[in-house]
Amino acid sequence: MTHMVGSYPPKTEIQSYTTPPEDAPSGMMARGSYTVNSLFTDDDKNVHLQWEWTFEIKKDWKD
Repeated sequence: MTHMVGSYPPKTEIQSYTTPPEDAPSGMMARGSYTVNSLFTDDDKNVHLQWEWTFEIKKDWKD
């Protein structure tokens, strides 16, 4: 999925952006571990930041 942050000029203070909330898939077929590759690019497709993160969807978090 892609989120357009917009065009903001440089500032001396820290800038942040929060993406809209999303619903996680539900049901037994959606359970498991997921790996996400995220990146931050500009209009010219220059990659300024890239990272990988994981999350798990479980029925019970006691484990």
